[in-house]
Amino acid sequence: MVQGKTNFEYPKNFVRYLGTGGARFTMIHQYRATGGMWFRYAGLNGVIDPGPGSLVKICEACPQLNPEDIRTLILTHRHIDHSTDVNVLAEAMTCGGYKKQGSILTTHDAAFAEDPVLLSYSASKAENVYEMCDGEKIKLPNGITVEPVRHVHHGVDCFGLIFARRGFPTWGIISDTKPLPEFTNRYKRCKFISLNSTMLIRRPNVDHYSLPDAADFVRGCSAGLVTLSHLGRMIVERRPQELVSALATKKTRVLAARDGMIIDLDTLAAYVPPEKRRRKVNYSEF
Repeated sequence: MVQGKTNFEYPKNFVRYLGTGGARFTMIHQYRATGGMWFRYAGLNGVIDPGPGSLVKICEACPQLNPEDIRTLILTHRHIDHSTDVNVLAEAMTCGGYKKQGSILTTHDAAFAEDPVLLSYSASKAENVYEMCDGEKIKLPNGITVEPVRHVHHGVDCFGLIFARRGFPTWGIISDTKPLPEFTNRYKRCKFISLNSTMLIRRPNVDHYSLPDAADFVRGCSAGLVTLSHLGRMIVERRPQELVSALATKKTRVLAARDGMIIDLDTLAAYVPPEKRRRKVNYSEF
């Protein structure tokens, strides 16, 4: 991992962690940020699971990210640490609601059931709103497909994601879920996998990956790089990279994700970006 790289420019295809914190108390106290993930893939910009502070982290990013460049928003599930900023980012994606553009991928209970987290106002401004179903690939611009992968997580609809496009690296996300044996096969084509691993040790009846569960998955997977994110406080307080270093295999590097970390999807290089700074606004544009 390259730290503090100067004169950094974003790779052609990349993921940037806007936050790597998971579970209630990491979120409440912001031991780690909880903004989700920004990606650019085959020219498409999107944000996955925009939790508390997502818009702030986008606007503070260095090198800059422009929230008006977003064309896809994805909610893996409706929990508040994954969804609180989805409506403000929908506002950004549609240029304040003046342009009907972009796609939102979401679950049934996040958008279409009682008490949705995605407001109907926000959904109406997007060009497309897709309800994710297990294995039913969704076609996005630029030839990209997103395949939802069924998860099991505390009674809510929840999905992981597999991104693919001919000629580009296939990559995926395992969101909040109890470990399922089919994941090894479902994600076998992925070159990079971001795995939410919240707990230090296994806890019965808790639908989250623990570090031992993550170790089991890594041993069976084919990815060149797995990053562990959505980290709970017990992991964050114990030097995460030291904890996960033992999980690597001859085939798979394993990193503990850090706030702001950038993954080059083509080379699998991981970068710690330059120091964050607040973006200056040119008020003459208004």
